[in-house]
Amino acid sequence: MIELLRNTLKALKERAERNLEAIYQNNRIVEAMLEESLSEERSEKIEKLYADNKQLMKENSESIQLQYEITKFIENHLRVSESDKREALGRYKTEPRAETGKDKKDEILRMTIRGEIPFNEKHPFYDDEEFFSKLLEHYKNAEQYETCQVLLKKRQKSRKD
Repeated sequence: MIELLRNTLKALKERAERNLEAIYQNNRIVEAMLEESLSEERSEKIEKLYADNKQLMKENSESIQLQYEITKFIENHLRVSESDKREALGRYKTEPRAETGKDKKDEILRMTIRGEIPFNEKHPFYDDEEFFSKLLEHYKNAEQYETCQVLLKKRQKSRKD
């Protein structure tokens, strides 16, 4: 079972990376198309690329949440040795910090702000103070104080539980 979960984590991560590359490629195509003269055909192609990107981002959001749930399951429920847990989580536990880096963390922040990734206990950066501060800062700068209050209350409530 642990091997299956490890392979699932790896496959989800690889698919998310492929999706991100497709999103970046689509964005480059759109940038090039924006230099062309305005036409209905161009507008339709751009709309299709944006729709494709939206679907890919939704899939990545769901993938991130699923990876998080699998990781928590391995950590909390599998009765295996600590070394087997470390092996199963292996690269997944150590690489996201290095891999997500600032760029991917910023992308997840943008996706969270757009509502594509809900900010709840399952969010990959829910307990990350730096991420939470940036999220609050965004809503403060946008003068969306009610959203700031909701986020603060949600976070305080989950820490009390």
